[in-house]
Amino acid sequence: IQLINIYTPNGNPVATEKYNYKINWLDSLINLLKRLSKTNENIILGGDFNIIPSAEDVYNPKSFEDDALFKLEIRKKLREIINLGFHDAYRHVNGEKEGYTFWNYMQGAWQKNNGMRIDHFLVSNSVLNNIQNVQINKHPRGRTKPSDHTPIELELT
Repeated sequence: IQLINIYTPNGNPVATEKYNYKINWLDSLINLLKRLSKTNENIILGGDFNIIPSAEDVYNPKSFEDDALFKLEIRKKLREIINLGFHDAYRHVNGEKEGYTFWNYMQGAWQKNNGMRIDHFLVSNSVLNNIQNVQINKHPRGRTKPSDHTPIELELT
């Protein structure tokens, strides 16, 4: 199994070079995955994607329509990766169950559960049947001085 850990640039604000950089970064990732998939069918891609895949993955989708985490163009890039033969491991195991991995430090987001799912594991077809569990571990986020992210955990057989 080839494990690839990523940090996708945030891309905000949208009307800046940061957004274009994110688009180009994702295009480079897609090209890399196309090349790697030719020689390895066992790939796990994990990390902070800075992409909210769908409306069910954020507490208030309307407020993120013009955000680089949720822009349709960005979600289409994630769909391109999935169309290469990858699967969202969390959704595969948990269906529509809420599963946020990020809560902003401001405005009591953690306390109000105003979160989003931007940390992911995408697995290739051949790895899919080896998934035993995928869960989001909220415990670290409740600590004093935590990260604004909390771990997503993938368990394989």
